[in-house]
Amino acid sequence: MQRRPIRSTSLKAVGYDEATQTLEIEYRHGGLVRYTGVPNAMYRALLAVPGKAMFVEQVVERGGYGREQVR
Repeated sequence: MQRRPIRSTSLKAVGYDEATQTLEIEYRHGGLVRYTGVPNAMYRALLAVPGKAMFVEQVVERGGYGREQVR
């Protein structure tokens, strides 16, 4: 999956595959987390909000999506 760089103090890049509804979050510290079952609207909202790390913590993490720590 291709990830795009984003402006955030703790997030480095995000990627999304609409066909599988998979969201990937790459952290500046090197971590990579994959979420499944994420609707496209959630990905678009993440790109639009100014506080991306807070959005991931408060909305995505608590959204009940499948979560896999890739690295």
